[in-house]
Amino acid sequence: MKQNRIKKLRNYGISCCVSYTFVSIILSLLNVRQHLMSGTDVHDVWLNNIQIFVVCLAIAVCMFITDCLFKIDDGEENYSLISFTLGLVDVVIPVMGLGGFVFRWFNVFSYQILYPTGILLFVYLAVFGLFCLNAKHTEKELNRKINERKERKNHDKQDN
Repeated sequence: MKQNRIKKLRNYGISCCVSYTFVSIILSLLNVRQHLMSGTDVHDVWLNNIQIFVVCLAIAVCMFITDCLFKIDDGEENYSLISFTLGLVDVVIPVMGLGGFVFRWFNVFSYQILYPTGILLFVYLAVFGLFCLNAKHTEKELNRKINERKERKNHDKQDN
């Protein structure tokens, strides 16, 4: 049980870093044309990066807590619609709460909410997709190794 929680915490730490990377790249690309980030001096860029990391970390913590509280399957990763929806809620709350109300990146009650909504949906789908692909790859590798062991055992039995 404790080992499984450590594994989940590690996975959410990885998702935090991947999310931060995606968000940084997207904002950098958007900022070139539309100047979305406030200010242009080094202090503002540094502060924005720290704020983005804090939001990504808050998302990872929310996902970990939700996973520990609501998920029944402790042994496997869950990529169901319910898991997807809970994860999306875990993303929306920190982005809108911290980004909109605390850091004031955007006005939560205006059209400005479209930018962060689009970015969070894109990043969430990208990270979710990467984790699904990784899970499929891991499953495929495990099945291959299991089949190799079975074949070896069968071959050893035939030799005797």
